[in-house]
Amino acid sequence: MNARVEIINKGFFTTVQDGGRTGYAAMGVPESGAMDRHSFFQANALLNNTKDAAMLECTLVGPTIKYYQDTYFVITGAHVKATLDGQPVKIGVPTLARASQTLITSKISQGTRCYIAFGGGIESAITLNSKSWYTPITPNNHIRNGDTFSLGISTYDISKGAHIKYKYAYASAGRVHTIKAYKGPEYTLLDYKQQQLLQQLFTVSKLWNRMAIQLQEPVYNKLEGIMTSPVIPGTVQLTLSGKLIVLMRDCQTTGGYPRILQIAQPSIDTLAQLQQGDTVLLSVT
Repeated sequence: MNARVEIINKGFFTTVQDGGRTGYAAMGVPESGAMDRHSFFQANALLNNTKDAAMLECTLVGPTIKYYQDTYFVITGAHVKATLDGQPVKIGVPTLARASQTLITSKISQGTRCYIAFGGGIESAITLNSKSWYTPITPNNHIRNGDTFSLGISTYDISKGAHIKYKYAYASAGRVHTIKAYKGPEYTLLDYKQQQLLQQLFTVSKLWNRMAIQLQEPVYNKLEGIMTSPVIPGTVQLTLSGKLIVLMRDCQTTGGYPRILQIAQPSIDTLAQLQQGDTVLLSVT
């Protein structure tokens, strides 16, 4: 019998995500998948899961989970206070939960999202070759109290002893996060003054979610919209009002704003851990 876990408390916004749903852009279906893929892949590697095994992505406040069979799990990504039947759980260290034990995670700090992976991965429904939740093609976009999940067969070997010592690079108190970006298809339409303005510090606005992050400081703009064209996670659009919008994992597949930059993959992971008030510097090459 496969292991099973139950969600006792869903936390703030917890979803099931895997490596993403690629190959369906022509149908208008976003890639989805884990926002911080570096932390996602780390978790699966630590448990010897398949690379894209599904897990929980937790935003701002983590969930409470009850285990019904002995199960190895690991938490990666941003820091979160976690206890297993009252005993502290180390982030980045695979841990064995015994049947009937309860994992409690609380407010997430030094970042926005943490990942809870289980040995064998979550065996949820597959839609268009992915287990990632994204409405309207999946029934829900976040877990609910009382949800239960079956787990795959774990191949984790405790003797491996692999773990991660976190230093938490996401700590945001006064830090400027450098975001590496490439010139997008419409970058050359910008005049010299606009290109220089991209070198200013930008602040993450209150408008951020799995679909996009809007930066607060405007860039004056006289460009008109473009013919609707493909966009992907990491594309930076310049709106008619001069706002920069960085598209994230659940973004649409086409758009009509000039695509002035394309964020590098590692920097998308960094952006996934930022929130309102954090400061970024765009390093354009």
